Amino acid sequence: MASRIAIVLGAGPNIGARTIETFESKGYKVAYASRSARDSGDNGSTMAVQCDLSHPASVTTLFDTVREKWGEPSVIVYNEPADSFDISTEVFEEQLAVNTTSAFAAAREAISSFKKLDGPKTFLYTGNMLLEGPFPSLLTLGVGKAASGHFVQMADSLFRDQNIRFHFVDERTEEGKAMFVGLGGQAHADFFVSLAERTTSEEVPWQATFVSGKGYTPFPHELIF
Repeated sequence: MASRIAIVLGAGPNIGARTIETFESKGYKVAYASRSARDSGDNGSTMAVQCDLSHPASVTTLFDTVREKWGEPSVIVYNEPADSFDISTEVFEEQLAVNTTSAFAAAREAISSFKKLDGPKTFLYTGNMLLEGPFPSLLTLGVGKAASGHFVQMADSLFRDQNIRFHFVDERTEEGKAMFVGLGGQAHADFFVSLAERTTSEEVPWQATFVSGKGYTPFPHELIF
């Protein structure tokens, strides 16, 4: 059987690193991309690819690289953070590209790949509490994540009957409050795998709220604060 392929966009030291390690341990080939990554070539199970998500066209180049070397990916994890509040219009546009436009480009490429594959296919967007705002100190991040939440929800409704799922992933405390600090890298990775492999005990909606150690946990929206 051909190896399953995952792409992780945003390969930071916490969620990104744990996600790469966990998918690799499950037998996936994992291509990981970030602005600072240096192309590593294919070492058999992982591959680093430089990709500047402030330039959405670089997303297509990333997918083309993975397809040429390995084939079509069945799992996409979009995990790219952004910056702050007191910024110029130019920086706002750049961060919107990172959090929304490039995410949309990745979703389009993912759908193209997914339609060529059998079995479950999954697009995972790390959003956390930013869908519920507003958070004045996280202006660009909140605007971008909320906009992406819209297309994630739409894509999930359009394609879920084809065994294609789109999830906006949102870690919470056990009480359902927002996780402003201490987001769990391994908890995200484990939840990502459970969504990709459909091992959750119940149907998970597009907005996938979860608690570390418990997995998917539904909460009323008003609990976030």
